Amino acid sequence: MRLLTLALLTTFASLAFAGGRSDRVTIHLLDPRGAIDGDHTMPTEWKGGKTDVLGSRVLNISEAKALRTLLTKELADDDNVPFCGHSPAYAVTILPDGGTATTVTLCGTCGTWAKRGELRALHGKAALKMLDDLLPLPDVFQTLDGKPAKILDPFDDSPRVPFRFLAVPDGG
Repeated sequence: MRLLTLALLTTFASLAFAGGRSDRVTIHLLDPRGAIDGDHTMPTEWKGGKTDVLGSRVLNISEAKALRTLLTKELADDDNVPFCGHSPAYAVTILPDGGTATTVTLCGTCGTWAKRGELRALHGKAALKMLDDLLPLPDVFQTLDGKPAKILDPFDDSPRVPFRFLAVPDGG
């Protein structure tokens, strides 16, 4: 398993410093609750989960380089992960010219990242901050008073209604 993780990290790092202009980097805003409402979904990269894609954005060259630099630093080979069920709000897909796409998902609730079924600890939050600046997380998922949104509690058993039906919290 360590060899697979090392190979995945090496692949991602090499993509991070590859040619640049021919690489296409797309970020996806995901429903971190794993709710499904239609056909526009993508895998969460862990335990066979998938979730709705709420939005996507193709990055320009400077944004892509900055994000890849942060991810290279923060995607650690650390399997000492906290549990939250991996509820990613973002996915990053790098498609090198003529190559195969590489996708990682990032969960800010517990600070993990996943790729091809491997779950690892995320070392730092700068990449998540940049992703939120580029493609902002909806208010309903934002932290209140420094605490994660109640809707993202992994033990919340309320129905997973489609995103379009969620109400923005009123501060409590």
